[in-house]
Amino acid sequence: MRLQKIQLTIGLIFCLQFSFSQKFETKPYWQQLKTDSYQGKQDDIYFIDSKTGWYCNGSGKIYKTTNGGTDWELIFEKKGTFFRCIGFIDSLVGFAGNIGIDYFPNVEDTVPLYKTNDGGRSWQPVVYNGPIVKGLCAIQIYKEPIINSGKLDYKSHVFCGGRVGSPAFTMISHDNGKTFQSKDMRPFCQYILDIHFFNLKEGIICAASNSELDQSHALIIRTKDGGNTWEKVYESQRFFELTWKQHFPGKKVGYVTIQSYDTAATSSQRYIAKTNDGGLTWKELPLVNDINVREFGVGFTDEKNGFIGAVPNGFETHDGGLSWEKSYMGPATNKIRIQKDKSGKSIAYGIGVIVSKNKSVIEDGKDVVAAMRNAYAGGRWYKNFSFSQNTLFYKEDGTIDKKEVWHEIASFPGKLLIKFNSKDSKDGYVFSQNKVNVFKDGKMVMEKPMIHDLLLTAFDVYFHKPYETTRLLDSLGYNLKLVRQTNYNGRKVYVVGAADGDLKSNQFWVDAERFYLHRVIYKQNNAVRDVKFESYELMESNWVAKKITFMLNGKLNMVEDYFDIKFPKEVKPSIFEVSTFSDVKLD
Repeated sequence: MRLQKIQLTIGLIFCLQFSFSQKFETKPYWQQLKTDSYQGKQDDIYFIDSKTGWYCNGSGKIYKTTNGGTDWELIFEKKGTFFRCIGFIDSLVGFAGNIGIDYFPNVEDTVPLYKTNDGGRSWQPVVYNGPIVKGLCAIQIYKEPIINSGKLDYKSHVFCGGRVGSPAFTMISHDNGKTFQSKDMRPFCQYILDIHFFNLKEGIICAASNSELDQSHALIIRTKDGGNTWEKVYESQRFFELTWKQHFPGKKVGYVTIQSYDTAATSSQRYIAKTNDGGLTWKELPLVNDINVREFGVGFTDEKNGFIGAVPNGFETHDGGLSWEKSYMGPATNKIRIQKDKSGKSIAYGIGVIVSKNKSVIEDGKDVVAAMRNAYAGGRWYKNFSFSQNTLFYKEDGTIDKKEVWHEIASFPGKLLIKFNSKDSKDGYVFSQNKVNVFKDGKMVMEKPMIHDLLLTAFDVYFHKPYETTRLLDSLGYNLKLVRQTNYNGRKVYVVGAADGDLKSNQFWVDAERFYLHRVIYKQNNAVRDVKFESYELMESNWVAKKITFMLNGKLNMVEDYFDIKFPKEVKPSIFEVSTFSDVKLD
């Protein structure tokens, strides 16, 4: 008997470990990472492997992660410095570029480049030979393969360029960053926004043709002698333009963003530039016809699939730039870096107003939450929702106990008002600010803290930042480490929080394609509630479950059937104030 118990325990441990380690392929999605808030656009992020990375911003701060971006630590701060670019040779040696003075306010630091030898904990100004560099916007670490004692090794070369607003200079090191030589690039261009070398001889620079923006054309220059001389290989024919960032997913194929500041209505078309011959020639491709769009970063996981950061939203392509659709990596993503995980799959990291990570694998409940948020980012899930419902209550023997009509209005995240039986009823509920208030005859008879499981997983998840949702789910007892995949009512779903056969632990079931909620099971007041969202219908481009079934301890408890469904453009916040409940009459 004891042996059987041991074997059962071992089997249970094995099953749990297997459940915890499953991974599921899914459509790529952007996951917002938990970072300190920042007003405006942040500029650069760099990873040396799938776990270790750094990012910097204009407040003179540098952050580090050792777990792929899940957590970030502020490791250095230098007030008066505007860190614009960053790059690392290895886990210890790295470089950070400063934009310099006379461009952004409150920048007092005249040092263009800093170096660290301890992984970013401390930084020292780089001493360089040549003319004075005012500021930098881009860093590339190029690793040259060499033979060292009969083994493959690498020698690191550091290419730096800047700056936005002029003047244009490069700083280059060919000895692992020990010494640098600067060069005045104004004979060739006036801004330098990005730099990329294919080898020690050949490279390109993203630039502007004129220091006066209203006279500038977008410009790409190329060298074939290590940067001694440069030639123009692309120049746009429109003013108010410059090239911003580049990415080469292959030796021959590369992409460059073209940034336009022209406010004329006739200049609304936005373009990118693409090369198929290693940067020798470039062709403009249309991105979008929208005067409100301004391009920033670019990154491709392969020659066909890639992203462009922009305001008000980003873009993605799956056919090498021939067509584009909106992508929700966060606004003003200035730099996109591509990293490979241990399995060889590409992970894209983006930095702008937020820091984000693009994945195509579901590994845990946090990934499911991030994929839900991304699926309807950019205002694609309805913020306001009003409806009436026929509500049936059931006795334990399965017969109908009573019937009611409820009238409800919601504004997500977190606000819901319910009126019982009439639209001006003085009986009902108000859910707001993670509290529930219960009213009877116009008087509040109960108020208590409550995180509403159904509001959170069915609606609020599309509005909260993903890490805010996961924090709330953690507090409610959902095991976000556990995820599995199954079929449910003819749909493939992700089940977060419970192993196969477990219908008692807190868990939520999410459509694996459409990323809406199918089912929530949770414990409340010593009872197990099983809530099923059914009869989904696409209404005004919005997915709505028109029927919701409530089970209590395995028995039918309540059924809601929705009708008179609307999506108001605006809902007054005062509707959800406790003091006004009796006066509210729903439309």
